[in-house]
Amino acid sequence: MNFSAFWALWRHRYGKYNYIFRECVLALVDILRFWGKKLTLGTNRSLVAIVRTEHFGDIVAAEPIARQVRQLHPNSHIVWIVRPVFQELVARHPDIDEVYAQPTVLRRKLLCESGVFDYLYNLEFWQSNVDVISGWVHQNPVAAQNNVTIYNYLSSGRNLLTAFQLAANLPVQDAPPRLYLNEQERSVVDGLGLPKHFVVIHCSSNYPAKDWSVEKWQRLVKWFTQEKGVAVVEIGLKSQNRINDNGYIDLCGSLSILETAEVIRRARYFVGIDSGPSHLANAVGTYGILLFGKLDHFDFYQTYSGGYGDGTNATIIRQPNRTCAEMDFEWVLKNLEVLNFSTSYQSNS
Repeated sequence: MNFSAFWALWRHRYGKYNYIFRECVLALVDILRFWGKKLTLGTNRSLVAIVRTEHFGDIVAAEPIARQVRQLHPNSHIVWIVRPVFQELVARHPDIDEVYAQPTVLRRKLLCESGVFDYLYNLEFWQSNVDVISGWVHQNPVAAQNNVTIYNYLSSGRNLLTAFQLAANLPVQDAPPRLYLNEQERSVVDGLGLPKHFVVIHCSSNYPAKDWSVEKWQRLVKWFTQEKGVAVVEIGLKSQNRINDNGYIDLCGSLSILETAEVIRRARYFVGIDSGPSHLANAVGTYGILLFGKLDHFDFYQTYSGGYGDGTNATIIRQPNRTCAEMDFEWVLKNLEVLNFSTSYQSNS
């Protein structure tokens, strides 16, 4: 080994071990803080943690578990552990007393395995959480015991809520997710001057296998605006569409998660793929038109509880034996033609 390679190796090792040492010290600080919290609770109140850190659609789908855990522990101090970027989803929840915004997977692992929590409901799947710097894994032995893994969590008719309940050894109960929006989101969305009647679309996910093509989305937007006379508002992180149409509004990348939920709440329909915003739509009660297909080893699956899961508030469009990307435009259009769309571009402002 030459000197430069030797030096690079030891620099890497030094950085890794320094990181581990620092995280252990900071985890100890958090553990001591929670032990102090336990002392203030007294002997009749427990300290309870729920662990679901990402993705934001999964956190929304898991929301009923906060209510379920509160029923099991009515007098307890309940902490939801989540990544900082997603803490707005649980910060206002009436059944959550505290949000722990995890700095790293390693610190969360050390905290959860410290024994400070009287009850721990880990909604993460077996070996699905790896700290990228240390390589340490926060395992979920309960999920392993119940055979819930990233390879089978949507098998046998499970939705995300069911999978999370099994991973935490909770009773399987169906319930619609909820979001807790307030005047802050309403004020922001009021200021956008959106049309009175519109559909909202979400076109791309964090997993391309679930997506429909850009060309088909662009054709669908034109169908909405030019043939149905209804405005289209696109939400998400970044639009891939290139649309020049007075009836199309691009809000991608300009709103918080809860502001996005408020936009969806005001829409006549949500049209999208299996992604985080579709779970927002389920939670705020907007009728969903969802494009689904085969996904990896799941030939047929659905991720929702509540009205999107039982079909009372959603239409799930599938084309047999095809992925979402392979689904024909005409097939989707045939399923949309039966729905009633409002016809107004007039602004609320």
